[in-house]
Amino acid sequence: FCDDMNDKFSKAMVSGDYNTIASMYTDDAVSLQSYEPMWVGKDAITQGNKKDLTESGMKWSNLTGKTMQIFGTGDTKIEIGTFEATFTMPNSTTAMTDHGKYINVWQKQNDGTWKLRADTWNSDMNPYTSQAGAKPKDNNGN
Repeated sequence: FCDDMNDKFSKAMVSGDYNTIASMYTDDAVSLQSYEPMWVGKDAITQGNKKDLTESGMKWSNLTGKTMQIFGTGDTKIEIGTFEATFTMPNSTTAMTDHGKYINVWQKQNDGTWKLRADTWNSDMNPYTSQAGAKPKDNNGN
């Protein structure tokens, strides 16, 4: 199920569809974003993604996730994976790329669907190291 959910999430990010993203979370979900306080609850996740996807001026052109491991029992599964992204910052026409890792905690719902109960992600590319001229490592440690 993770590949299908990652594909749905990625397509929604690229199209700026924050409502589809929000529909993938439980009502009491927690999203641990980089450089921001936790987004607690579906309403906060919706508003945070709305700000990021429609109000910030940032435009995603690609986001792909790759599941590396899934473990857990019963109605809770933990997914660990990697991502690659391409996006354009506000007031820029130059595409930027990023890659990193994520953890998703999936919870099976009463109707049999799976939704995100918690997630977090971060880049492998340290902006401070990059600014100092060091080459960041890729997902293979190279």
